[in-house]
Amino acid sequence: MSVAIKKLPAVEQVRVSLKDGLTILDLRQDNSATVEELRRIIKNSGFVSKEASVVARGTASQDGRTFTVSQTNERLTLQTPPEKSGDSWRMIVSAPKTR
Repeated sequence: MSVAIKKLPAVEQVRVSLKDGLTILDLRQDNSATVEELRRIIKNSGFVSKEASVVARGTASQDGRTFTVSQTNERLTLQTPPEKSGDSWRMIVSAPKTR
């Protein structure tokens, strides 16, 4: 999986912890990768994508349930309201719905 993700121009560094079941992606500033795109790569590599901890610029909805990412206009469904951190926001993005 890390090979496929490393090939994305948006990705600066990939760290994987099999012990903790985590993939940590450091993305380049002002990248255009979407959470959906990254999750698709993870799924196609045979892994399960759960909730994601994200730092992004954009706009939070009034109720704090969604967030629109500036660079991509991707609309994320949040587990909890985002927290402002400088000119960015920190948030937990809900796991994708299973079909």
